[in-house]
Parts: sequence; C-alpha cells; structure tokens
Amino acid sequence: MRLSVKNMKSRAKALEDLIKTKNTRLRDAPEGRIRISSFHGKVRPYYVEEDGNNTQGRYIPLKDRALAAALAQKDYDERIIRAAENELKTLNILIKKYEKGTCEDVYGKLSLQRQQLITPVMEPDDEFVKKWLSEPYVGLGFEEGDPEVYSEGGLRVRSKNEIIAADIYDKYCIPYKYECPIYLKGYGTAYPDFTLLNVRQRKVYYQEIMGKMTEADYADTNISKIHAYERNGIIQGRNLILSFDTKAHPLLPRDIETVIKNFLL
Repeated sequence: MRLSVKNMKSRAKALEDLIKTKNTRLRDAPEGRIRISSFHGKVRPYYVEEDGNNTQGRYIPLKDRALAAALAQKDYDERIIRAAENELKTLNILIKKYEKGTCEDVYGKLSLQRQQLITPVMEPDDEFVKKWLSEPYVGLGFEEGDPEVYSEGGLRVRSKNEIIAADIYDKYCIPYKYECPIYLKGYGTAYPDFTLLNVRQRKVYYQEIMGKMTEADYADTNISKIHAYERNGIIQGRNLILSFDTKAHPLLPRDIETVIKNFLL
C-alpha cells in the first residue's frame, strides 16, 4: 500500500492549523508553570515562577484550582506544539520526496520495449484498474417495463440515489461496478449497488444504498442482507459502506463525497 501525497498534505494542513490555534491560546496563558506531586496518595499542584529561585514552587490551594488547570493546559499545549512541529517537519520532507516519485513509478518511466521484458513490483494503476473493470460479470439486469433511469455517464440504474452516486463516482474517477454479484455463504448471491475500488490501497468496498428503510418488508430484507455480509467478513466501516435515504433525510451528493473522502482516496 502506498502513502497518498494528498493525505499527507491534508495531515500537514491540519497540523499547521493546530499549531496556530495552540499558539493563539498560549498568548492568554498565565505566567509560570505547574509541578505536580503526590502526598499520601493525593495529587498536590504547585505553582513555579518562570525565573524564580524556588524550583519546588508554592502549593496551589483548592480555591485556586482554575490556575492549576490553566497551567496544566499551558504545559499540554506546549507539548502538543512541539510534537506537531516535529511531525510537520517530517511530513514536509516526505511530501517533497514522494512528489518526485516512488519506486512503483519507475516502471511507468521505462520505454514500452523495456516494460514488455519486466515484471514490475506493482502493476501500474491504470493497468490494474483496466483489468479490474474488464472482469466479466452478470448483474441483475432489468425487467421489461422497468423505468429507464440513467446516470450522466449512460449507466442504467434503478433510482435517483444511484444516479447521484454514479455521477459523483464518475466525477471523482472512482472505479466501480454496478450490481456486481457476490456470493455470501448462508445467504446466496447478493448484488451490492456498487462495488468500489480504492486504487491506492487496491482494496474493494461494497456499497448498499437503502432508500426505503421506513417500509417494514424492505427493512427486514436488507437487515438480513447486512447480517449476511457481516457473517462473511464484510463489515460496515471496514469494507462495507451503508448509505440511507428517507423523505426527511435524503441522500445528497455531499454524502457520497464523504464516502469518497473516507474510503476511496
């Protein structure tokens, strides 16, 4: 599995924001520091002046525990800043190196003639995706008289929710298969709405979009399917994605974008 430059940059931005927030907070922190000791099993906080000669400090009584909390928070924030700055420094070095390419990229830089003579350490993404998408399968299909509903990419689907999902996946270039069968022991063949590929991780996810969960029969059928997924090692949050839609809480494009952000990039 390869690291993602995008994810590293996202982490770096989060660290930068954290450092900025903590530094702003420290401007209002009290002078001095806190020393914690234990006496007969009881925690005793002491206030130590920044440049004072008394390194043991003076005891902070119960009525001044707000000062103890502020000093403890100050110490914690300073530790967080140091750790975040160290991590950020490492990340920035990694980002620069990864942007120059990884060992997997070497194959793609070779001539076609050389590539034909070599077995690469990892198949290039485009070749891997091409083979994955070209694997033949027979979906559920449609009955005569079924409504003809299509995504912008021309995929025939069954509902507006599946149009939303297919269009967003196409927009973000997420490889997927529609109603690709999977055999579940103890259940039979299931046809997940979308079988999705995280290209970077080379990992497959199964997504079910459930839009009639307020209907008892529909809910019972799909809960039975979810249990079958779980018994076959396909677990929500690990490799199963469940999306829901009701009149009060419709499925929105941003919901599919959240799926992409958390599972597929």
